[in-house]
Amino acid sequence: MTNKFVYNLKIAMPVIIIVFFMLIFIFSPSKISFVFSALKPVITSFVIAYLLDSLVKTIMKRFKMRRAPAIFLTCISLLCAILIIFAIFIPILIENAESVIEFVTSYNMDIGSIVTNIAKKIDDHNVYRIADQITKLSAGIKERINNFLNLIAFSLMNSAKDIVTRIFSILANFILTIYMLIEKDDLIKRFKRLILALFDERKANTILDVSTSANKIFKSYLVGKLLDSLIVGIITTIAFLIFKIPYAALMGSIIGLFNIIPFFGPIIGSVPVIIVSFFVSPVKALIAFAITTVIGQIDGNFIEPRIVSNNVGVTPFWAISGVIIGGSAFGVKGMILGVPVLVLAKTLTEEFVARKLREKDMS
Repeated sequence: MTNKFVYNLKIAMPVIIIVFFMLIFIFSPSKISFVFSALKPVITSFVIAYLLDSLVKTIMKRFKMRRAPAIFLTCISLLCAILIIFAIFIPILIENAESVIEFVTSYNMDIGSIVTNIAKKIDDHNVYRIADQITKLSAGIKERINNFLNLIAFSLMNSAKDIVTRIFSILANFILTIYMLIEKDDLIKRFKRLILALFDERKANTILDVSTSANKIFKSYLVGKLLDSLIVGIITTIAFLIFKIPYAALMGSIIGLFNIIPFFGPIIGSVPVIIVSFFVSPVKALIAFAITTVIGQIDGNFIEPRIVSNNVGVTPFWAISGVIIGGSAFGVKGMILGVPVLVLAKTLTEEFVARKLREKDMS
């Protein structure tokens, strides 16, 4: 009787836990936010450790190191990169953002007047109608650009301030990240023991197989996409500096940041860059457009397929579908994570179909 009760309790426990959290979320959502707030340092450290683990493995393989020295070298490299970014790059970005805001707010370019003069020279009622629409739209362009750039400058300055005001929290997260990397194998073993204890052997193996597939897809995609975006941001910044595009560091960073969003990110990121360049010089805007287009084509056809697509096995159809579905459901985070989630669902579905066909001897 006791064994049967324990068996039934093990089966029902996941359902009980899910229902419990759903009830808390519905009737007392503040409790959920409190739990997530309390766990935020652990979650942050886990995400950082998860992404850094690929670098640790690469160093172990390349330099034939054991895991502990590889973790030490990874952490030293990360600290050096952070110091360089906040000592050199962040001040330049803040200066660029403040300069752009000052330029846009003080610039008196009357787009409506320019368009109206062009329409008078052509003297066509269709052109007049288009000019009228452009004039109406141009009234809010500067305000929107200003709001967008204010948001960037505010975020950059807040990030710089947070480094000072939250130094203890950052150090705690960094130390926790190191221990997570060191104890990775032990944590994985404990997770497997927990799954095997809660479920029967068949279900436990299924869960572990799904976890393995999810880990492979998410790690390959996220690490690859971050590396790809870093490369794109650096190349774009260098190209902007060579062709003297205004505020090259800020504009290149915007392109690199938005490149994390598959397919639509580079397009979204290029819009503010081209608009701000247009206020400085239409020729610079045209050059900025040409640079972003060329780099986008190079990235889409050569860089990203080798870093991301080949490792994950994602085709344009699934990537675009993942971005659209994820963005519609969860916004920007959904646009970033929608692709690996959809690829995981596709992979599991294909494995399920293949298994069923084999059982029917129809493979």
